[in-house]
Amino acid sequence: MKRVKPRTVILLIALAALLAWWLVPHYSEEDKAYYASVLCTVKIGSPAGGLSEMEQMIEGGNSDYALKKTHFSSSLGKTVLHAWEQLSDTEKQQAMETPKGCAGPLLAKMGG
Repeated sequence: MKRVKPRTVILLIALAALLAWWLVPHYSEEDKAYYASVLCTVKIGSPAGGLSEMEQMIEGGNSDYALKKTHFSSSLGKTVLHAWEQLSDTEKQQAMETPKGCAGPLLAKMGG
């Protein structure tokens, strides 16, 4: 049986790490802010609003003639919704009362 060279093992570990990094979703700050503001709009319209309402708003905002259509990312939507759930009741109430300041606490909870 052949012995595996250390250089081959290091290369395989580096390749596995690169693959793991590539598979983890990476969102821009602009996308996070957009989804946070969409969730704020949905929550103000209906406190029980969630992913389906966000998807309808984002997908529904596309024009038929648009060359680049915005597609809903359910993983980013779930991340924003999870950040909303982590807010305290007073933070949620303040966010509902002042829509312009709603996205700030969500972005802070998401680390962005």
